[in-house]
Amino acid sequence: MNNEPETTGETHPQPKDFVQDNFFEKGHWWLKIRQVLFNLVFLAVLIVPIVILFNSLSSGRLISSFHYWTWADGFDLTDYLNSAILLAFVVILVFSLAFLYRNNYREQNVYPNKKTYDEKKLAERKEILDKMYTERFGDHQSRETVRYYAVDGEKNLPDRMIEDLFKENGVEIR
Repeated sequence: MNNEPETTGETHPQPKDFVQDNFFEKGHWWLKIRQVLFNLVFLAVLIVPIVILFNSLSSGRLISSFHYWTWADGFDLTDYLNSAILLAFVVILVFSLAFLYRNNYREQNVYPNKKTYDEKKLAERKEILDKMYTERFGDHQSRETVRYYAVDGEKNLPDRMIEDLFKENGVEIR
């Protein structure tokens, strides 16, 4: 059995990532901590009044540690809030479904046909990479036609070499 890698000439499929988000990249710990804390605070702001409402509307206390309305004004307010919450739920549901449909349509029909990158910068980046690859690994044709190629240790690419190379030539990736 032959363990040598084979080149088929096929191109790799392009990733389907359209959005860059610093939250999911390595590092950015202050951003991650800040966003998680804000989300937890606003989740509590959303959930606590709803729990109090359901605690007051039920025939008995559902959760004893939460506030419970026992006077008539509170029950008048809950009657009003029932209809307001139902209306808000319907509005949010309709808008959420509309945005979901819009985003799915754009992802399937608009973005594949629309270039979401700068063609001039892409051509410059390809040229810079081709020069660097030619210096390190030989000319383009020999790189594509060889069936097996062992890279010397000193020719391995450092971690941030390509990003630094783009930055030096004024076509950095942001």
